[in-house]
Amino acid sequence: MKKRIVIADDHQFVSWSLAKALSVLEDVDIVGSATNGIEAIVEIRKTAPDCAILDYNMPGANGLEVFLESRRWSPATRFILLTGSTTPETLETLVRSGIHGVSLKDATETEIIDMVRRVLDGAIVVGASAARLMAATSDALALTDRELAVLQAIARGHTNASAAESLGISPKTVDSHRTSLMRKFAVGSTASLLVAAVRAGLVDPSSIR
Repeated sequence: MKKRIVIADDHQFVSWSLAKALSVLEDVDIVGSATNGIEAIVEIRKTAPDCAILDYNMPGANGLEVFLESRRWSPATRFILLTGSTTPETLETLVRSGIHGVSLKDATETEIIDMVRRVLDGAIVVGASAARLMAATSDALALTDRELAVLQAIARGHTNASAAESLGISPKTVDSHRTSLMRKFAVGSTASLLVAAVRAGLVDPSSIR
């Protein structure tokens, strides 16, 4: 018997893309779709699917609200929540809420398909990029005072040389701290480092140069 799936996203192209990606699974059938949270609740109550894939930021009711309401009417349904942009704190709230799968929308098609398979098989799954973001926040809490100073200097547009002069340390030491910061935040570029730092509340976006 095929597994029945409902997809809810206020961007129809995203819903179409998800349905297309999942079409490779021969044992899956898309039985409904919705473009806002209220429609999603109605569709889940009507179809009682095996799995509902929800966008977090939807009009009417967000993905978490849809999950909390819908599980009353369809307790056997397993839920996956996808989000394009959120904070580590929000991700942790989603994981603690009991949702069966949580992923950022930057996940690859293969990762999404794998998550759907595993959630349908009974697993609790956190996507790789979401897990990295939450882990980065935990590491961020352990930043040294010097690492935080270097991070804020980077945000203000300082080069290694100018940051070193400002902080009274050598450019080599600044570079070492920059490398440590990128490792802790699990990123590969200065731009990604600043995005992660803003999400973690360590850098004021208005200070970035």
